[in-house]
Amino acid sequence: MYLITLSCVVAVVPYWILHVDLDEFLAAVEKRRRPGLVGRPVVVGGSGDPTHRREVVASASYEARAFGVRAGMPLRAAFRKCPEAVFLPSDHPAYESASEEVMAALRSLPVRVEVWGWDEAFVAAHVDDPEELAARIRGVVRRETGLSCSVGVGDNKLRAKMATGFGKPALPS
Repeated sequence: MYLITLSCVVAVVPYWILHVDLDEFLAAVEKRRRPGLVGRPVVVGGSGDPTHRREVVASASYEARAFGVRAGMPLRAAFRKCPEAVFLPSDHPAYESASEEVMAALRSLPVRVEVWGWDEAFVAAHVDDPEELAARIRGVVRRETGLSCSVGVGDNKLRAKMATGFGKPALPS
């Protein structure tokens, strides 16, 4: 009796989770629509009128954040912190459209995409170099949409999302 065995070597490619978070999303969409706003503090929320009561900041550009303006604060408070900011009303259809562009760009890559909102998604892939994939994601999103994103890498969603925070904002490439 003869026993024949085949031995094969299987290369295991690690499975990585990447968290993609668009930088200053609503403000960035407004800057994309109005290039004259680039470099200026921009605040998006409500009707865009900081004298209206009970309206809050939905998004603030990094320039506005430098003055202490944050999402969720009343527009009136944002105006007190940064009166020179450009205040704009929320435009949900524009943000939905921009989000769809970004998610389409992500889906063009050989990855699994799980959308978590207008401005974030998780991407999963078997890759040897997750940092290269993260750079590729940032490049594709920038090239296809004109928007920037930060990407965190981890072995699970929690760690990937936490990693994203360390890389915010993504530096322009």
